[in-house]
Amino acid sequence: MDPIPSKNDDSSNPNPLAVDLHQLGQLVRDARVRCELNIRDAADGIGVSPRVLSRIESGESVGTERLFKVLKDFGLAMLVMPKGDADVALEALGHTVNWYDATARQSPATLSGPRPSLVLDRTTPTLFVDYDGTLHAGHALVDESGQIALDSGRRLFEFAPLLVEILEPYPSVEIVLTTSWLQTLPAEKVISYLPAELVRRVVGTTQGRKARFSYLRDGTGRTDIITCYAFGKRLKHWLTIDDSVHGAHRFGSEPGELVRNFVLLDSTRGISDEGAQQRIRDWLVEVHKDNFTQRG
Repeated sequence: MDPIPSKNDDSSNPNPLAVDLHQLGQLVRDARVRCELNIRDAADGIGVSPRVLSRIESGESVGTERLFKVLKDFGLAMLVMPKGDADVALEALGHTVNWYDATARQSPATLSGPRPSLVLDRTTPTLFVDYDGTLHAGHALVDESGQIALDSGRRLFEFAPLLVEILEPYPSVEIVLTTSWLQTLPAEKVISYLPAELVRRVVGTTQGRKARFSYLRDGTGRTDIITCYAFGKRLKHWLTIDDSVHGAHRFGSEPGELVRNFVLLDSTRGISDEGAQQRIRDWLVEVHKDNFTQRG
């Protein structure tokens, strides 16, 4: 049959994204409501039972043939594409998507009630630190003898003393290393390259942690790893200085929520950039003020 005609113009521009049956069912229900039909009349017009249509709208499973029949007769179509392409398509329609939040909503626990708030009760200030493009300009090259040099020709850890100086008034700040050196060298070896003043602050690394595949594909893998680490450790006060933390606006429970937690550096300047240094200093003042207020 021909698609059921809509009886009113919908100017609300609903988001067409459905990552599970519940969201797909909501889109079907919205289409039926726009047609000003109750479930029985809509089901009769489509040629399915009211029970089938009700199950679809409730996010319950039905046969794929009946599901596609309902979609077709409501004038709806299903489009399957990579998430990166979906971002572009949705943006063209005036929508954005937070994949971190959208994926979390698929679990049975979140479908059964309101999503519980993540408790971030570890208040120790934590700085996620990269090496290449952060503590020196350029990226590391390892020769056959194991010697490390930079593709920029600059000195290794040229900017590390700057970080030592910035952190010196704040002895409670801890460091977690995010450098790609962890992929080829033991963590102890990676840590040993740092000045002693920074070594004693290191409490962990992201070694062995894997980004989810979709984030690897779109270049936000490092951002995903750090976000998962921070949430997994229940960190309340954390900041990342790194030249590879792309797409930060897509992470968190709300779009843009975690942008302030990431300082995306210019790999040719690292933390020698005055703007980056100011971001670090502002964060240090803010979190220590917050911790002092809570203790008071």
